[in-house]
Amino acid sequence: MREAEYIHETPLAYRKEYGQFFTPPPVARLMAQWVMKHHPKTILDPAFGLGVFYDEIVTRDSENSVNFTGYEIDQHIIAYLNHNGHRQYCNLVHGDYLEADLGGFDGIICNPPYMRFQKFLQRHDVLPKIEAKIGKKLIGYANISSIFLVKSLQELNANGHLAFIMPFEFFNTGYGEAIKRTLIEHHVLKQIIIFSNEKEIFPEAITTVCVLLCKNDATETPIKITRIMSNEELERVSDISAFYQREISSRDLPCDKKWTPLFLSLFSEQPPLEGFCHLSFYGAFMRGIATGANDFFALTKSTIERYRLDEQNICKCVTKSPQIRSSVFTDDDFQRLYDADKPVYCLDVKDHEKQEIRAYIEEGEKLGYHKRFLTKTRNIWYKIEHRTPAPILFGVFSRGRFKVVRNLTTAIHFTCFHGFYPNMFGTPLVNKLFVYLLSDVGQNIMKTNKRSYGDELDKFEPGDLNECLCPGQHQFDMIDEEEAVEVINIAKTDERLAIRMSNDLISRIMNVKQSPVAKF
Repeated sequence: MREAEYIHETPLAYRKEYGQFFTPPPVARLMAQWVMKHHPKTILDPAFGLGVFYDEIVTRDSENSVNFTGYEIDQHIIAYLNHNGHRQYCNLVHGDYLEADLGGFDGIICNPPYMRFQKFLQRHDVLPKIEAKIGKKLIGYANISSIFLVKSLQELNANGHLAFIMPFEFFNTGYGEAIKRTLIEHHVLKQIIIFSNEKEIFPEAITTVCVLLCKNDATETPIKITRIMSNEELERVSDISAFYQREISSRDLPCDKKWTPLFLSLFSEQPPLEGFCHLSFYGAFMRGIATGANDFFALTKSTIERYRLDEQNICKCVTKSPQIRSSVFTDDDFQRLYDADKPVYCLDVKDHEKQEIRAYIEEGEKLGYHKRFLTKTRNIWYKIEHRTPAPILFGVFSRGRFKVVRNLTTAIHFTCFHGFYPNMFGTPLVNKLFVYLLSDVGQNIMKTNKRSYGDELDKFEPGDLNECLCPGQHQFDMIDEEEAVEVINIAKTDERLAIRMSNDLISRIMNVKQSPVAKF
């Protein structure tokens, strides 16, 4: 009940600032069960919060023989705990765990804060100390939870048990590579718990999470993969180390590859995608243009007319995701947006000596746009990178279906979309690639490379998209170009029908006997 009371009394903005979400008691029970497996004498909780892990540990330690240490940086929580009764057998330290110089512990249990490391004000002082202690470099933009994990692994005694809640996305990120390498090379990772119905189990979570169970015994064993489907199933688990559906060898988990597709494939009923290749064989997705000052660079019809900006110094541009509401973007769609005074042009200065251009630039400087973080790093602050129109646009964030757009205009795009730029192999297949990305089959395959942020919010980085699997050239030959064009024409007015047509075309590929896996 403490969690409900605290959440009710504490503003959401405050909890987000400290990266707080609280562990459901059933999950805490399983984690405590793992940590207490071999009767530890000392236990550490690096992010104590409201003490749910401590409560579970005390329940199992009837003789109170465990020396429990907890760290908590938030004075608000400390005051709340003191007001609601101090824990008699707990050494609760009000301080920053990342700055603490601690010895070893037999057990470590933690639900770390969830925020980007850039938001951690003391990161420049703390990171070098941690790197010196562990003997390796850490990427500064990593989620702070990963820094907690790396530090805790160094403080785990021989044969000690560790249970950590982690954002699921770290399996797929660049910063996660070093952590995965530590887990695998030192043979500490023993089990991973994945939650299928996360909103039921973690209603307060701000990102998709998993639980890592580790033991510091330097023994190579198959890694158990546990999938928990519901709260009801969670309540029935009596021994988490004996509850798992799959095992995978650490040798089958390459540290430089994304792990999410590997885990999902263990539970997938879909046959191996023989003949498929990576999307990068056909070209590359790239981020949209980052202007650093969209209010200045994105231009409406009225702004263009007011400052008399000529066509030589502006270009068509998609500046916001909601500007495109269907899966095909045409010149007529663009014109309607322009006539409605939407910001669908971008400043693209070619002649900075032109009087009207100089006047607009000077107006921007009066408003301080040239002093923004990104603009002040350019040699000429109002010069954006050159970009050609991308024939396929892909939404950066999505809920449910991924937003994929066949761009039939000459508009470039801002960072609201990633743009696909085909190479010599992809250029003649652009329409067929769009059909694949639009289809339910294609979207389901793409999902294995997504990054999940909780509340059904998904994200793709360009590299995630480029590594996605798609049909090989000979498979696309099974679809006529006229059929792909028909899907695009239908999608202009009836997206649902276009999706069904795409499904039929891609099913033609999936239902035939596949050739050997293409390697590129």
